[in-house]
Amino acid sequence: MSSPVCSLTSSPAARRGFSVSAALLLSSVLIGGSGCNRTSGTSAAKDDLHMIPKETDVVFMVNVKQARKSPLWDKFVEKFNQDAKAKADYDEVVKKCQLDPLKQLDSLFVAVPSNVTDSKDFAVILRGSFAPEKFVTCMQTVAKDKGEPVSESDHNGHKIYGVGKQSSFITAIGKKGVVLASGDWVKRAIDLDAGKGENATKNGPLVDMIKRTKTSDSLWWAGMVPAQVSERLGSNPQLQPVRSLRSVSGSIEIVKGLDLHAVLDLGSDGEAAQLKDKATEQLTGLRNLPALKMIGMVGFLDTVKVSSQKSSFVIDVSMNQQQVDDLMNRLSGLAQQMR
Repeated sequence: MSSPVCSLTSSPAARRGFSVSAALLLSSVLIGGSGCNRTSGTSAAKDDLHMIPKETDVVFMVNVKQARKSPLWDKFVEKFNQDAKAKADYDEVVKKCQLDPLKQLDSLFVAVPSNVTDSKDFAVILRGSFAPEKFVTCMQTVAKDKGEPVSESDHNGHKIYGVGKQSSFITAIGKKGVVLASGDWVKRAIDLDAGKGENATKNGPLVDMIKRTKTSDSLWWAGMVPAQVSERLGSNPQLQPVRSLRSVSGSIEIVKGLDLHAVLDLGSDGEAAQLKDKATEQLTGLRNLPALKMIGMVGFLDTVKVSSQKSSFVIDVSMNQQQVDDLMNRLSGLAQQMR
């Protein structure tokens, strides 16, 4: 399902920022977390909320640290090492910058306003066991080596580097972390860290959603859904109740298997119940598909539970590690057959 987070990648500036940072953040496609370290998990999330503007409508956090303890992380690293070119490029960055994100990155926090498509505003906060200034210098070096234009400016004593023709901007916030953001939001992050202006902790609806979310899980998200997104989704007859979708939140834990809990807030109790009925009907239909029975996928549908709680539609998925391994092996085999 689409969400305001998806709009982040529709921004050229954001795409530029993510493409540059991807050279150092190869691990961000996987997830993990720790609630007791200030650079990951719940503690980092609280700090991050103080560094993003009140206008933030969507937040998304990947707790990378714990991923290094999970079987999924091992599978990712194994798969990554099989790509000779990607591994060679990564090793070059590690050697040149003397830092290793796969081992040192702890958390990645993304924040956007609901009008990100028009405003192009966004912020990504990176934390880990690395020196923020060193990380920023490395990013600058990598960008220059790739022929990207790099600008330099100063805001309240902080060096800000702009990368790319449609610049994203990066700066170090003391020993706290690195901020990659739009031109306006990178300056506001600096000011907010110094206690100037109103941060996202003043956004009541967003904070309420975060309070009900397991921010200690491997990955979590919370955000308001723009009306145009809800209307576009609701144009599908099977998703008509989603036309009143107001907000989404949820989390995923991967340390011992996979547990997902997601909540979609709709306009009324009736619409939530209607969406639950449609989802139940679709799950029943999938269970009866001969193709899914043939490849042994039907059993995994039993791990999916849907319900309605007042005006909220809720999805829960719970798999043990054996089920996760089995599912990944089946999907891998299916992908090979398709190739």
